[in-house]
Amino acid sequence: MIGKNICDGDLVILEHGMTPRQGDVVAALIDNESTLKTFMAEKGQALFAAENPRYPKLIPASELMIQGVMVALIRKRK
Repeated sequence: MIGKNICDGDLVILEHGMTPRQGDVVAALIDNESTLKTFMAEKGQALFAAENPRYPKLIPASELMIQGVMVALIRKRK
């Protein structure tokens, strides 16, 4: 999630039950795999951006459950 400035070791605080808006960072269960991605919707279809140019966008094949929407980030001092 380098495009959203989320780094290894950061703690992401999620709120369960929120409806994600375009551009929100979400934890999602996509085809039985949990992941942290940017929520996007195009023509009524949910898709998820990795925010790292090395990874493609994800489009759920069969299963999608939003597990939470990011509301805060905690980064440890080095």
